[in-house]
Amino acid sequence: MNLLHLQALLLAAETGSISAAARKLGKKQPQVSQWISDLEIDLGVSFFDRTGNKTSLSKDGERLLPYLSHSMSQLTKLVKSAEMIAQGESTVVRIGIENYVPDLAFATPLSQALELPNLCIEVYREDKAQLMQDLNEGDVDIIITHESDILHHQNFEYCRVGHYREVLTCSPKHPLSQLPVVTTNDLSQHRELIWGETDSDLETINENHDGFSPNFGFFSDVQLLIAMLTRDKGFAFLPNECVDAYIKNGELIALNCDFEPVGIDRRIELCWRNGLTLSQYGLQIVEAFKNSHQLQSRPIT
Repeated sequence: MNLLHLQALLLAAETGSISAAARKLGKKQPQVSQWISDLEIDLGVSFFDRTGNKTSLSKDGERLLPYLSHSMSQLTKLVKSAEMIAQGESTVVRIGIENYVPDLAFATPLSQALELPNLCIEVYREDKAQLMQDLNEGDVDIIITHESDILHHQNFEYCRVGHYREVLTCSPKHPLSQLPVVTTNDLSQHRELIWGETDSDLETINENHDGFSPNFGFFSDVQLLIAMLTRDKGFAFLPNECVDAYIKNGELIALNCDFEPVGIDRRIELCWRNGLTLSQYGLQIVEAFKNSHQLQSRPIT
């Protein structure tokens, strides 16, 4: 069974004419007609009803046409993917994003990556240490993390792409909302709600907790955490993108604190494996993340 023969069959079915299919393929009509006849013999069905000089799709052909269209589509993807591999292109790009980095900041570059044909995108979240390990071991192509203290990464390429604002927030009914400036001592008197990866071992959670209050609640689901905030169950430090709408509609307020009066800026860096930008798609994706993110880009002083 020949790929070109299947393509001729599909064209004939879509155009309703073997002659039209032959013209599109740049072949002679008798040759294409013979290809289709051979396919009918091989498969044991008649795709067309032939009456005199007229040819029309048969009932069997109508039933099989969706399968033929799908198969040809998959074969086209196979050919394109093979071409990409032969040219050194990746067919799957894995992108890791550190936990708690705001999703919306990278919605635009991700949508641009998904527009690239014949390329699969896999996005996952993980803690920074694991992402760094994945990148060093070649298990991920691109990672997006909070900026590290390392001045220069030697095992992969990277750039700083901007920052997002983290705000201290609580319900307007919370006692902290009545204070013009909140101190760390004030925070220690109330429950802190923390967006984090919970651990089944309570002792481990307590050992790893380094917050502002001895009383806390860990939430892996940020929306559930926000629901608790609006119900006046504590305070939290969260990315502005997560709570901006709630602050604007009055369900939450942003607090001023003496150690960070205008919020906390969290720097972000983009890292990618060596050689990724040598491929056409790799370069396009990296450039999309560098130039189309929604992070703030002004210098932090």
